[in-house]
Amino acid sequence: MKNEIDRRKFITTGAVGAGAAVLSGCAAFDRVGYSMILGDAMGKGAMDLPPLQKGDGAGIDEAWFQNYIKDFIKNDTSNQLGGQYGAEPIFKEPLIGFARGADSLFEEYKEIIGAFHFTPEEAIEWASNQQGISTPSIKKVSVVSFVMPLADKIVEDNAAQDRWCSSRWAHGRYSGGLLGKKLMRDLVSDLAEHGVLAVAPEAMPQYRIKNHKGVGWASHWSQRHIAFAAGLGSFGMNDFFISEKGTAHRCGSIVVALPLEPNRERHPHYRHNCLHHQTGGCLVCAERCPVGANSENGHDKNKCGNNVFRNVPRNQVVNEINIYGCGLCGSGTPCAQEVPI
Repeated sequence: MKNEIDRRKFITTGAVGAGAAVLSGCAAFDRVGYSMILGDAMGKGAMDLPPLQKGDGAGIDEAWFQNYIKDFIKNDTSNQLGGQYGAEPIFKEPLIGFARGADSLFEEYKEIIGAFHFTPEEAIEWASNQQGISTPSIKKVSVVSFVMPLADKIVEDNAAQDRWCSSRWAHGRYSGGLLGKKLMRDLVSDLAEHGVLAVAPEAMPQYRIKNHKGVGWASHWSQRHIAFAAGLGSFGMNDFFISEKGTAHRCGSIVVALPLEPNRERHPHYRHNCLHHQTGGCLVCAERCPVGANSENGHDKNKCGNNVFRNVPRNQVVNEINIYGCGLCGSGTPCAQEVPI
């Protein structure tokens, strides 16, 4: 695995793409959106861990996580676009993958992404300290990652755009972000009720999305890189994550003190699912980008970030929400809703 990774290129993928446009002006009328952006940029989105109850985690296995996450997406009222779209769903049935906390790739991310990137061991140690208990062996720790594919209407609307993201896409990114945070929070809380230690690294107070010197925009816990580790897909030329349901999705994950069994085989190359990587004959994502940020050479995160910044004031006026985003190269492409190879 280690020899297959081009570190200079892999570093510009999901971790930096996720943070390309966090800082921007925020309208006063949308305090939730303001808090969400501020939380990512300044670590203000941290959650207190719920008290760990007595219990042995009986019955909490891989199937439990599969059922819990799928049931949440199917039934929780947070899976609604809101605004003029009311109860229209944001996400379809999710994909779930497991990785061992001791997987050496998480340590490699310290080099590939940056020394600031959390490992599962660091996350569970922080959670243990918060609970006042001994840190479990990393051999008994796992990562649960999930990919939530966007509803067809959201993807179709955005595929019809050629400059700015569609209104449905903006609301999907906004409400979908809130849903993801709620799902991770609920998982951690319900596991604590069963006596199982867990933490969502994205909700740790040390978590940031920022412009790191020598690295660029990157987060302390890249959800797309975590999904890669869990075998849920690979990256495209535009740095979008191509799951078996395509690039139009949101990701999330938690670290849990349980020895779960990986359920998916990780791809041998970080761009395995990319049609252009496989055949050299695609680059529709480059054609879709309104500012020329995608090319044969990959993804120019600065061009992309500057464009994504410009979506914020537009979304404030047009959609009355504070959210950044674009997604044009993640819709209307061969990989938008499937693996194209």
